[in-house]
Parts: sequence; C-alpha cells; structure tokens
Amino acid sequence: MSRDIKNARPDAGSGTRKKNFAVLSLTVGIAVIASVLAPTVAANAASSTATTAGVARATAVVKAYRKVPVWKGPSATVSLAGLSGKRVVYINVSSAIPVLKYWSDHVVDLALKYGGVKVEVVDAKGSVDEANKGFAMAIATKADAVLLQAFPASLFKKQIDDAHAAGIKVITGNTGVPGDVSGGQDAEVSFDYAQVGRIVANWFVMDSKGKGKALVVSSNDVPASPTQANATVAEIKKNCPACNVIVKDVQIPQWQTSIPTLFLSTINTEPDRTYLLPIYDGQSLPGLGAIRTAGAGNKVKVGTFNATPGIVESLNDPKSGLKLDVGGHNEWWAYAGTDTIFRVLSGTAPIKNYHVGLRVFDTTNSKLIKGKDDGPWYGYTGFRGHFTALWKK
Repeated sequence: MSRDIKNARPDAGSGTRKKNFAVLSLTVGIAVIASVLAPTVAANAASSTATTAGVARATAVVKAYRKVPVWKGPSATVSLAGLSGKRVVYINVSSAIPVLKYWSDHVVDLALKYGGVKVEVVDAKGSVDEANKGFAMAIATKADAVLLQAFPASLFKKQIDDAHAAGIKVITGNTGVPGDVSGGQDAEVSFDYAQVGRIVANWFVMDSKGKGKALVVSSNDVPASPTQANATVAEIKKNCPACNVIVKDVQIPQWQTSIPTLFLSTINTEPDRTYLLPIYDGQSLPGLGAIRTAGAGNKVKVGTFNATPGIVESLNDPKSGLKLDVGGHNEWWAYAGTDTIFRVLSGTAPIKNYHVGLRVFDTTNSKLIKGKDDGPWYGYTGFRGHFTALWKK
C-alpha cells in the first residue's frame, strides 16, 4: 500500500537535524565573518598601539625641550692675538628679517669688543645678485673673511673660489646642517635645523593626540628650510601614522603677500587642517596678522621656529593663533658665529657643532616671554662665560 506523503508525519529526528544545521550554518557564518574582519581588527589595534606609542614619544621630546638648555659646546681655546684690525664682510640674506638682523648686529658688537675685528654688514635683500656684489666688494677691499648668512653655498661656488684665490676665508651660516662644508666653504655655523623640525613635529603629534592634519610651509630659497621641513614630515610619519601632513613652499619675496592668503585659504577650504607650521616665525608674522583680522585665532594652531623678540610675544595673544615658537637661543648663536670668525681668522680648526641651545615656548610656559631681552627666557646665559673663557688674548 502506498504512503500518503501529504499527510505523513515527519521523522522524529528531522526537527533536531534542522536545528543543528541552522546552528552549524550560523557558526560557520560567524567564523567566516570573523576571519574576514580579523586582519582589519588586528590592523586597527596595531595602528592604535602605534599611535599611542608615537604620542608618548612625542610628548617626551616636547617636555624635554621645555626645560632650560645646557652647555654642550666646545672646550678648545682660540688665540685672538693678531686679530685686531682684521675685516669681515657679513653678507646677510635679508636684514628685513628680524632674527637675521639680530644675529648680524650682535656679531658686529661681539667681534669688535673681544677681538678688535671689524664686521661690515651687506644686506642682500634676498637677492643673489646683491650677495655677489658683497663678494666683489670683499675681494676689492681685501677683506680677511666673508660670512655668508642663510644663502646656499651651492649658488656661490665661483665666488667662494674667487675669494679663496684672493686669500679670503669663507664662512657660511645657517645652511641647515652644523659643520657641513660640502660647498667649499671654510666653516659652517648653524643651528641644528633637523632637530628643530623634529621638535615641531612632535609638538603637533602631542597636541593633536595623533589625529591632526597639518600644513608645513617651507621657504626653499633659505638653505636650512628643506632640512627642517623634511625632518618635520619624517618625524610626523614616524610618530603619527594616522596624521595627515602636506608641504607648500613660500619664498622670502612672497612672505608678505602669499602667507596671509595661504593661511586664510587653508582655514576656509580645509577647516579640519588646523595646524599651520611655517618654518620661521618671521615667515609666519604676516599670517598671524591675517588670522587676527579674520577672527580665526580659535580655528587654527600655528607652530614655528626662532622665538624672535617682537613675534614670540604673540603666544600670549589667543587671537593670533600662535601656539608654539621653538627658540634657538639667538644670542648664543651670535657668540658661536663670533667664535667661528675668530677660529677661521686665526687658522684654528673650526667647531663642527656648537649645540646652540633650543627651547620650546608654547602656551604652557608663555609667561617666560617678558621684555625685549630674550636671554632670560631660556633661563641660561652661561654660554657667555664659556665662550669668553675660550677666547685667549
């Protein structure tokens, strides 16, 4: 007799088998999803761990450089005998830049006071042609040395060769790497701009908690700028894989007109790119004014270098947007520049790296910025005594 399939009762175990199959299917599905998501979850966890570690490293660097700098300079003495009456032509890339004028003014005073050396300043006004005229004048007037400040030595190979042929020593200043004489010069005296770049980068990583977007503004006509900008970008990539950074170049002749436009354009078109990192505070100055005028001081954070008197005080003005100004002790550099002049004129081996003191000035210690003399801001003036002790009559 045939079985009535329609009215047949299911086998006793069929419901259990269906449930087991459903559970098995769900389990397999979860396992498949988990296997797909696992690499992403692991990657996110690794990225989060890397960011946390990077922020911790960055914070440690910034805290270290908030402290008072210490002497790490030379111990070798130099004889000043016979230097009185010698002449140095100091070719300044632009005396309109406050920190450059500060350095040249102080070198003029120190060289004359301690060595009897006369330093004559030529303002090149950002022009290679004007700098060439400075070399020509030095050769024509039989100067004893030339100090070429903040120009790339590579642009002046012929002039350096001509100076050497005339018996004139050539010193370069602040081309980016301490002691780098690959351009044929006799000595180079510089801040450590790569380290400055790393400090700025670490402040950005720390302050943004590893989540920021930054604009680095270089000035590639100044030789130290690429060194500093490249170091900033590299350090950000190292300590903040999730951060976003772009670089633009605005050169000295365009600072006054292009920096304000660039700052405001970034604020308006990329409101989430809230960190503006111009290489120099003299470069940032026109932009700070534009930020004030636009009432955008609460929308961006500006971080820069030089701590130039007359600019760094903007740390105490929230409307300016300035939040960081790394200071290279400007008077300390002037002593180092003078020491280099003395060594070159006396035939003494130059110092490769003076380790000129650096200090972070930000909103945590901006109350240190008082008065026009920047010496007390750093909390250390011992370099004066160290240098003068090296200069033997």
